[in-house]
Amino acid sequence: MTSKTKQIKKTPISIYFLNEDVSKEFKNEKFDEFQSYSILKLEDRLILNLAKISHLNNLEKNYRLLLIGSAIRRYCRTGVFFVDYFGCSKTDIKNFYLGWSLSYYSFDKFKSVAKNNKNAIISHKFQKEINLLSESYFFIRDLINTPANILGPNEIFREAKNFLKDFTLTKFLSGRELERNFPLISAVGKGAEKKKQPIFCEFKYKKKKSKKKIFLIGKGVAFDTGGLNIKTGTGMSLMKKDMGGAANCIGLAKLVSENNLDVDLRLLLCLVENSVSKKSIRPSDIFQSRSGDFVEIGDTDAEGRLILADAISYACESKPDLIIDMATLTGASRVAMGIEVPSFFCNKDDLAMKLICSSQQTGDPLWQLPLWNNYENQLDSAHADFRNIGNTMFGGAITAALFLQKFVKDIPWIHIDLMAWIKANKFNSYEGGEAMGIRALLKFIKDF
Repeated sequence: MTSKTKQIKKTPISIYFLNEDVSKEFKNEKFDEFQSYSILKLEDRLILNLAKISHLNNLEKNYRLLLIGSAIRRYCRTGVFFVDYFGCSKTDIKNFYLGWSLSYYSFDKFKSVAKNNKNAIISHKFQKEINLLSESYFFIRDLINTPANILGPNEIFREAKNFLKDFTLTKFLSGRELERNFPLISAVGKGAEKKKQPIFCEFKYKKKKSKKKIFLIGKGVAFDTGGLNIKTGTGMSLMKKDMGGAANCIGLAKLVSENNLDVDLRLLLCLVENSVSKKSIRPSDIFQSRSGDFVEIGDTDAEGRLILADAISYACESKPDLIIDMATLTGASRVAMGIEVPSFFCNKDDLAMKLICSSQQTGDPLWQLPLWNNYENQLDSAHADFRNIGNTMFGGAITAALFLQKFVKDIPWIHIDLMAWIKANKFNSYEGGEAMGIRALLKFIKDF
């Protein structure tokens, strides 16, 4: 006689966005109150009231839904759950599921005792999509969280190669070959010790022969001391994350391939360590870039734009349909936007509007800042074509983007200036490296 498999009981989570939608039988119950939501835990269900965020705009509402998903997973602790969603038409429940999934993450590689935090499970029809997103997020987080004594330029390259199974390596340059072809990348990284010498590499998505050619360019500074314009101890403490642009580009490239998008995708990684040594570049040094322009070094701590400049020049030579670069480029963007909202710049207004729309729909924040060309004279140099940094303390994110724009040559271009790091907050105790903007960019590329 065959015994029937015992079915696992699944507990519903009923999610409401309006007070009037909550069933009358629950309205007199005492909810646990939090800043962004109210929750009632019963024996047979959970009631989640999101009326507190119903007034937010689409972007904030979707973003908050992800954070709440993370918080509710920790609130539930154990069990198997599913969602009854009585949401608004402009929110996407997938954000809740992704937040739930991301809350499982912990970086325990260097801890003697690892945490077990996977007891609460949620069942839904988007499992494959959420798993793919989580895989990229976890890879990005792991890469950024790994310290620079373990993760240098070579290690970042190897991690990218192992992760990107559907890509072929088409270019790898170091040493004298790098110096001849990518002089700014070479100059920035030449101060590092021998085993951490600079690298430029290109990966090609090998499954597609699309006519749409897109370049992703990632700033990969494995550690940034600031060079001879050395940072303070506090300013240097998070600089293992200065390869966050490269990490996010690798994660985004993986998502493009896993979603089988019909694009000819090229991933360029500029991998260096900005160190202090007798070989380090100096303020007032002048270098000729790949494009032929002469750049005066106004500040050795403005190194990310230098390595991106050579990569952008290389990408433009192929006349692609679009270039996207991602970089932890300026503190000025963080001052303006805080750590959760990356800024972006775009030289085509129609593309900028499409990216804003993608950001709002996915709940993945990206906020446009202007390529304000009136500030371009701040990059003027008395002895070279231009300097790598503005001559005032104002508008630093904009002047950095204007510097990069000098190398773009009228190709459609998006520049993302991101933090790539998140602090613990009222929704989640996690602090560390973070994926930023990749879901918005994935949707943008799908629609491109």
